[in-house]
Amino acid sequence: MTSVVALLAVAAGACAQAISGIGFALVCAPFLVAAEGSHQGVRLAILLSAVLNAFMVVHARRHVRVADAALLLAPAALATVLTALVVRQLPERTLAFMAGLVIVVAVAALASGVRVARARGRGGAMVAGAVSGSMNVVSGVGGPPVALYAVNAGWPPRTARPTLQAFFFCINVVALVGLGLPDIPPALFAAMAAGWAIGTVLDRWVPDRFATAAILTLSAAGGVVTLVRAST
Repeated sequence: MTSVVALLAVAAGACAQAISGIGFALVCAPFLVAAEGSHQGVRLAILLSAVLNAFMVVHARRHVRVADAALLLAPAALATVLTALVVRQLPERTLAFMAGLVIVVAVAALASGVRVARARGRGGAMVAGAVSGSMNVVSGVGGPPVALYAVNAGWPPRTARPTLQAFFFCINVVALVGLGLPDIPPALFAAMAAGWAIGTVLDRWVPDRFATAAILTLSAAGGVVTLVRAST
């Protein structure tokens, strides 16, 4: 039976994604790991993210920058495959601790608004893609490295969001091939749809700054909960 925590986390993540264009996995992945266990929780977060990625790409496909997505994807796919081989051998508690730590660090990086001039070129894209792929397999959250890269590279928001969604869809599919499909509770898809519907309504009134702060706060809380549960 799907836990209430998992349902609420998925709904909140979808709501955040509808409002700000980011945040689904960042919000729900730590709570899914805490509620369903690290192996199942990460795979659920990746699968649900892939569905949402595909939906968003279809609606903004004309603005996808294919070449930029491919530049990030090549190192990300390789890192995903290699990391998946390692992760499948790790104990549940170790993986949960790693997932919580990755999420807390990712939230701190996003909250700091760090910009690195050297991370704008091809080398920066390769590093960001590789780190993103590894993080995605470990924690179900691969967005922060490539989001920071897009900001540093000066991508316009209109093209950055659909391009990153196309990238995320591809690495999520690769990750599921490496990790295997999770048991899929249909209720989670209903929660995601409900959260998205609520978010599209709230988007008219919620300021971007408040939405971002709420996403980071929820994500940090989830990461800390995961760390605490893995340590006890």
